[in-house]
Amino acid sequence: MYKAIVFDMDGTLGDTLPLCVEAYRRCVAERTGTAPTDAQIMQYFGKSDRGVLGALLGIHPDAAELPITRFAEIYEELHPTWAPTPFPGAIEMLHHLRARGLKLALITGKEHYTANPTIRLFGMAGIFEWIGYGTPTHNCKDERLLELMQTWQLQAQDILYVGDAPSDIELCHKVGVSIINAAWATTAAADAEHCIALAPTYRLTHFNELEPLINKLTI
Repeated sequence: MYKAIVFDMDGTLGDTLPLCVEAYRRCVAERTGTAPTDAQIMQYFGKSDRGVLGALLGIHPDAAELPITRFAEIYEELHPTWAPTPFPGAIEMLHHLRARGLKLALITGKEHYTANPTIRLFGMAGIFEWIGYGTPTHNCKDERLLELMQTWQLQAQDILYVGDAPSDIELCHKVGVSIINAAWATTAAADAEHCIALAPTYRLTHFNELEPLINKLTI
Protein backbone atom coordinates (compact mmCIF):
# COMPACT_ATOMS: atom_id res chain seq x y z
CA MET A 1 0.00 0.00 0.00
CA TYR A 2 1.34 3.43 -0.94
CA LYS A 3 2.22 5.77 1.92
CA ALA A 4 3.20 8.89 -0.03
CA ILE A 5 1.66 10.50 -3.09
CA VAL A 6 4.03 12.72 -5.08
CA PHE A 7 2.74 15.17 -7.66
CA ASP A 8 4.21 16.91 -10.66
CA MET A 9 2.84 20.43 -11.23
CA ASP A 10 2.71 21.42 -14.92
CA GLY A 11 0.04 19.47 -16.78
CA THR A 12 -0.76 17.44 -13.67
CA LEU A 13 -2.27 19.72 -11.03
CA GLY A 14 -2.89 22.58 -13.42
CA ASP A 15 -2.89 23.28 -17.14
CA THR A 16 0.19 25.46 -16.83
CA LEU A 17 2.34 24.34 -19.75
CA PRO A 18 0.92 26.97 -22.16
CA LEU A 19 1.69 29.58 -19.48
CA CYS A 20 5.29 28.39 -19.23
CA VAL A 21 5.78 28.50 -23.00
CA GLU A 22 4.31 31.97 -23.31
CA ALA A 23 6.42 33.34 -20.46
CA TYR A 24 9.60 32.03 -22.09
CA ARG A 25 8.53 33.40 -25.46
CA ARG A 26 7.89 36.90 -24.14
CA CYS A 27 11.04 37.02 -22.05
CA VAL A 28 13.25 35.90 -24.94
CA ALA A 29 11.50 38.29 -27.34
CA GLU A 30 12.14 41.20 -24.95
CA ARG A 31 15.80 40.30 -24.82
CA THR A 32 16.47 39.42 -28.45
CA GLY A 33 13.63 40.89 -30.51
CA THR A 34 12.75 37.41 -31.79
CA ALA A 35 10.07 35.17 -30.34
CA PRO A 36 10.95 31.46 -30.24
CA THR A 37 8.43 28.86 -31.39
CA ASP A 38 6.71 26.37 -29.09
CA ALA A 39 8.98 23.60 -30.39
CA GLN A 40 12.13 25.65 -29.83
CA ILE A 41 11.08 26.25 -26.23
CA MET A 42 9.74 22.81 -25.37
CA GLN A 43 12.85 20.97 -26.61
CA TYR A 44 14.53 22.11 -23.38
CA PHE A 45 11.73 21.12 -21.02
CA GLY A 46 13.00 18.87 -18.24
CA LYS A 47 15.59 21.45 -17.31
CA SER A 48 14.60 24.04 -14.71
CA ASP A 49 13.61 27.67 -15.35
CA ARG A 50 17.21 28.85 -15.54
CA GLY A 51 18.17 25.88 -17.70
CA VAL A 52 15.48 26.51 -20.31
CA LEU A 53 15.99 30.26 -20.35
CA GLY A 54 19.75 29.90 -20.55
CA ALA A 55 19.50 27.45 -23.45
CA LEU A 56 17.15 29.74 -25.37
CA LEU A 57 19.39 32.78 -24.88
CA GLY A 58 22.76 31.06 -25.10
CA ILE A 59 23.64 32.23 -21.58
CA HIS A 60 25.02 30.05 -18.79
CA PRO A 61 22.23 29.41 -16.26
CA ASP A 62 24.39 30.68 -13.41
CA ALA A 63 25.43 33.86 -15.21
CA ALA A 64 24.45 37.17 -13.63
CA GLU A 65 23.14 38.45 -16.96
CA LEU A 66 20.50 35.71 -17.24
CA PRO A 67 17.16 37.58 -16.98
CA ILE A 68 15.63 35.06 -14.59
CA THR A 69 14.05 37.77 -12.42
CA ARG A 70 12.34 39.32 -15.44
CA PHE A 71 11.19 35.86 -16.58
CA ALA A 72 9.64 35.22 -13.16
CA GLU A 73 7.89 38.60 -13.32
CA ILE A 74 6.41 37.83 -16.72
CA TYR A 75 5.35 34.36 -15.56
CA GLU A 76 3.52 35.76 -12.55
CA GLU A 77 1.94 38.56 -14.60
CA LEU A 78 0.53 36.06 -17.11
CA HIS A 79 -0.57 33.50 -14.52
CA PRO A 80 -4.06 34.90 -13.74
CA THR A 81 -4.96 34.92 -17.45
CA TRP A 82 -3.18 31.83 -18.75
CA ALA A 83 -3.64 29.52 -15.75
CA PRO A 84 -6.00 31.12 -13.24
CA THR A 85 -6.88 27.97 -11.33
CA PRO A 86 -5.72 24.36 -10.92
CA PHE A 87 -7.78 21.57 -12.41
CA PRO A 88 -11.28 21.50 -10.90
CA GLY A 89 -11.29 19.51 -7.67
CA ALA A 90 -7.50 19.52 -7.23
CA ILE A 91 -7.46 21.46 -3.95
CA GLU A 92 -10.25 19.38 -2.47
CA MET A 93 -8.51 16.16 -3.51
CA LEU A 94 -5.24 17.20 -1.88
CA HIS A 95 -6.98 18.07 1.38
CA HIS A 96 -8.89 14.76 1.32
CA LEU A 97 -5.67 12.80 0.84
CA ARG A 98 -3.94 14.62 3.69
CA ALA A 99 -6.95 14.06 5.94
CA ARG A 100 -6.58 10.32 5.27
CA GLY A 101 -3.03 10.46 6.63
CA LEU A 102 -1.19 10.19 3.32
CA LYS A 103 2.06 12.10 2.96
CA LEU A 104 2.03 14.54 0.05
CA ALA A 105 5.03 15.89 -1.84
CA LEU A 106 5.63 17.92 -4.98
CA ILE A 107 8.49 17.12 -7.35
CA THR A 108 8.64 19.50 -10.28
CA GLY A 109 11.07 20.52 -12.97
CA LYS A 110 10.46 24.13 -11.96
CA GLU A 111 12.72 26.05 -9.64
CA HIS A 112 11.34 28.27 -6.91
CA TYR A 113 11.10 31.19 -9.35
CA THR A 114 7.93 29.75 -10.88
CA ALA A 115 6.97 26.84 -8.64
CA ASN A 116 6.32 28.99 -5.59
CA PRO A 117 4.10 31.54 -7.38
CA THR A 118 2.02 28.72 -8.86
CA ILE A 119 1.68 27.01 -5.49
CA ARG A 120 0.56 30.31 -3.96
CA LEU A 121 -1.78 31.39 -6.77
CA PHE A 122 -3.36 27.92 -6.91
CA GLY A 123 -4.08 28.03 -3.16
CA MET A 124 -1.76 25.10 -2.43
CA ALA A 125 0.56 26.76 0.09
CA GLY A 126 1.16 24.50 3.08
CA ILE A 127 -0.33 21.40 1.47
CA PHE A 128 2.91 19.68 0.47
CA GLU A 129 5.16 18.40 3.24
CA TRP A 130 8.18 18.23 0.93
CA ILE A 131 9.02 19.99 -2.34
CA GLY A 132 11.73 18.93 -4.77
CA TYR A 133 12.73 21.52 -7.38
CA GLY A 134 14.44 21.12 -10.73
CA THR A 135 18.01 21.86 -11.75
CA PRO A 136 19.31 23.82 -14.79
CA THR A 137 21.44 21.01 -16.20
CA HIS A 138 19.07 18.05 -16.56
CA ASN A 139 15.79 16.45 -15.58
CA CYS A 140 16.47 15.39 -11.99
CA LYS A 141 13.15 13.97 -10.84
CA ASP A 142 14.69 10.54 -10.25
CA GLU A 143 17.26 12.15 -7.96
CA ARG A 144 14.54 14.05 -6.11
CA LEU A 145 12.58 10.84 -5.62
CA LEU A 146 15.64 9.20 -4.10
CA GLU A 147 16.11 12.23 -1.82
CA LEU A 148 12.49 11.95 -0.75
CA MET A 149 12.87 8.26 0.05
CA GLN A 150 15.87 9.03 2.24
CA THR A 151 14.20 11.99 3.94
CA TRP A 152 10.99 10.14 4.72
CA GLN A 153 12.65 6.75 5.22
CA LEU A 154 10.47 5.13 2.57
CA GLN A 155 11.06 2.46 -0.05
CA ALA A 156 10.26 2.87 -3.73
CA GLN A 157 7.19 0.66 -3.35
CA ASP A 158 5.79 3.09 -0.77
CA ILE A 159 5.59 5.96 -3.26
CA LEU A 160 3.12 6.76 -6.04
CA TYR A 161 4.05 9.55 -8.46
CA VAL A 162 1.53 11.45 -10.59
CA GLY A 163 3.02 13.10 -13.67
CA ASP A 164 2.21 13.81 -17.29
CA ALA A 165 5.45 13.67 -19.29
CA PRO A 166 7.11 10.65 -20.92
CA SER A 167 10.24 11.55 -18.92
CA ASP A 168 8.23 11.20 -15.71
CA ILE A 169 7.47 7.61 -16.63
CA GLU A 170 11.08 6.87 -17.58
CA LEU A 171 12.54 8.34 -14.40
CA CYS A 172 9.98 6.64 -12.15
CA HIS A 173 10.82 3.32 -13.80
CA LYS A 174 14.50 4.07 -13.23
CA VAL A 175 14.07 4.26 -9.45
CA GLY A 176 11.28 1.66 -9.15
CA VAL A 177 8.47 4.09 -8.28
CA SER A 178 4.92 3.48 -9.53
CA ILE A 179 3.44 6.23 -11.68
CA ILE A 180 0.00 7.41 -12.69
CA ASN A 181 0.41 8.94 -16.13
CA ALA A 182 -1.66 12.13 -16.03
CA ALA A 183 -3.17 12.48 -19.51
CA TRP A 184 -5.82 15.13 -18.94
CA ALA A 185 -4.10 18.44 -19.82
CA THR A 186 -4.68 20.17 -23.15
CA THR A 187 -1.14 19.23 -24.21
CA ALA A 188 -1.42 15.52 -23.31
CA ALA A 189 -2.52 14.26 -26.72
CA ALA A 190 0.85 15.09 -28.28
CA ASP A 191 2.63 12.64 -25.96
CA ALA A 192 -0.07 9.96 -25.78
CA GLU A 193 1.59 7.30 -27.95
CA HIS A 194 4.97 7.82 -26.34
CA CYS A 195 3.53 7.61 -22.83
CA ILE A 196 1.57 4.46 -23.59
CA ALA A 197 4.63 2.83 -25.15
CA LEU A 198 6.59 3.46 -21.92
CA ALA A 199 4.06 1.38 -19.97
CA PRO A 200 3.18 3.57 -16.98
CA THR A 201 1.85 1.71 -13.94
CA TYR A 202 -1.49 3.44 -14.43
CA ARG A 203 -2.81 5.91 -17.00
CA LEU A 204 -5.78 8.23 -16.59
CA THR A 205 -7.31 10.61 -19.13
CA HIS A 206 -9.65 12.53 -16.81
CA PHE A 207 -8.67 14.38 -13.65
CA ASN A 208 -11.81 13.30 -11.81
CA GLU A 209 -10.60 9.69 -12.04
CA LEU A 210 -7.50 10.47 -9.98
CA GLU A 211 -8.79 10.63 -6.42
CA PRO A 212 -10.88 7.42 -6.74
CA LEU A 213 -7.84 5.53 -8.06
CA ILE A 214 -5.56 6.84 -5.31
CA ASN A 215 -8.18 5.92 -2.72
CA LYS A 216 -8.42 2.41 -4.17
CA LEU A 217 -4.63 2.00 -4.10
CA THR A 218 -4.16 3.30 -0.55
CA ILE A 219 -6.96 1.61 1.39
